[in-house]
Amino acid sequence: MNMKIINDNDKIIVYLFKCKLAIDDYNRLNEEIKNIFIKLIKYYKLDLFGYLNVTIFHNDISGCFIEIEKLSIVGCKKDIIDLKILLYKNVPMYFEFDEYPLINNKMGELKYMNKKYYLEIKNTKDIYKYLEYGKIVYYNNS
Repeated sequence: MNMKIINDNDKIIVYLFKCKLAIDDYNRLNEEIKNIFIKLIKYYKLDLFGYLNVTIFHNDISGCFIEIEKLSIVGCKKDIIDLKILLYKNVPMYFEFDEYPLINNKMGELKYMNKKYYLEIKNTKDIYKYLEYGKIVYYNNS
């Protein structure tokens, strides 16, 4: 599983490229999320415990990304994690960036809104090398 992690104070963003979670099977999804958290704690040495909001944005083409927001550690032991999980299925994902010449036009249609460029992600392999210049955002119309 190809993983990129951005640790930003109280929010951690995990990009999982070419990842297809079992979003329709609750027990399997629960086990997969547990395994992701074990990797984040064991291999990436992230200090995850307490009450956490976990938002999963899943797309069959682009993979998924997970936002982990630390809510509280009051009253929690270091080995206890309590997750509130929100799952968005098959939401379009876009690469947001500032500089137009950064992305090749052949990668897809570019949109310009609010002084930012957006490229819908169709192939994560193309976007992965540009992550340091922008970020992946989602669009949820519900």
